[in-house]
Amino acid sequence: MAAVSAGSAYVALAKTLPPRLIKFFKRWPPGTANTPKLNPFTSTVNPATGKWQDPIFSLRRQADICKLARRYGVEELLPPTPKSSMSREKRALEVKKVTAKKVKGQMWERHLIEKLKKRKEAMLKMPAMIKEWKLKGHGRGWKDWPK
Repeated sequence: MAAVSAGSAYVALAKTLPPRLIKFFKRWPPGTANTPKLNPFTSTVNPATGKWQDPIFSLRRQADICKLARRYGVEELLPPTPKSSMSREKRALEVKKVTAKKVKGQMWERHLIEKLKKRKEAMLKMPAMIKEWKLKGHGRGWKDWPK
């Protein structure tokens, strides 16, 4: 008796779904796509040739079906796909690997701030340096030439 009521609940649910989802669930009923061979969202290996075959549904169409199923509350009945909200959440929680990033900007742009700081310090020390220059005889006995 419980199977009959569960079956009638599924029939009532199916009547509320849009035709696109009904057609999808007719072709791939829930629970049958747990094996990779029967999943229309993943690529498979042809056993005869050994070559990979593309998924039946492209990523764009997978996203459309997932959005539609999410709107009607039947997303968990879909086969596993990278476009499902569960796999999106899983990807968001993963630790992102940080690799060496390419440096932005030209060399002169990257060194400009440091260069301007040195220049400012040199300008602040300039009066003392001029005084020392004049005392030592315009370069004679001058050890540290400013750069």
